Amino acid sequence: MTRRRGSISRGFRVPGPSVAALCALAVALVLAGCALAASSPVDLKSPQPKPPQGAAHPVHGSIAPERIVIIGDSLSTGYGTSPEEAWPRLLRHELHAASVPAKITNEAQNGAGYLTLGEEDATFASQISESVNASTDVVVLFGSDNDAGQDPAELRAALTDALEEITTLAPHARQIMIGPLTGFDALESDVTTIRDQERAAARDAGAEFIDPVAEQWVAGPDSPLLGPDGEHPSSGGQQFLAEKIRTVLDQHRVSSTG
Repeated sequence: MTRRRGSISRGFRVPGPSVAALCALAVALVLAGCALAASSPVDLKSPQPKPPQGAAHPVHGSIAPERIVIIGDSLSTGYGTSPEEAWPRLLRHELHAASVPAKITNEAQNGAGYLTLGEEDATFASQISESVNASTDVVVLFGSDNDAGQDPAELRAALTDALEEITTLAPHARQIMIGPLTGFDALESDVTTIRDQERAAARDAGAEFIDPVAEQWVAGPDSPLLGPDGEHPSSGGQQFLAEKIRTVLDQHRVSSTG
């Protein structure tokens, strides 16, 4: 068969590279790879570079706010000043400014007591039933000298029922009972009776009890912490109460995380 110069006929094989040539090529490639590795080392096990100090960290979810319910009387409504100056609202502002997540519900009603009906026929018991639930973290009960003159045994029963209702509605909630602020309006003996019954009920229920009279939160009826009526907090008194009660809340928060 005749073949043209420079053409390859079907079935004719061009000789491939020899085994020796292939081996030489492989050795060259290996040596080149080693040289590259030596010049640019890569450690796959080394940790990722850390962000510069002070850099913001990603936030995975948000911290649930502490849910605080205030049960009380005119000491907690801003009576004599304004609702905007009431200590629960000032407390909310302070916690927000300190980046402490909190949701405060103020159920206090003027004239209310554990037994005594206040505005909207409210008692401390009705305030509890309308506001406390399983999501509540803290319940603060403040007062009340509105129960002056009530039978001590009936008052004690009402106090016990109130704390038991909180336990039923919010089993994990912290209970803080604060006694009457002063004895300047009601008879001192009546305020002492209320205070003593509250202390005993709190002790039996395992709740915290705070005694503003014994701790002398307010020195006397002429104190600048009281308004013109000598009974209800002034603007300065509302700020004082917000700081006092914030201290109580903060102490528990620190002890529970320490």
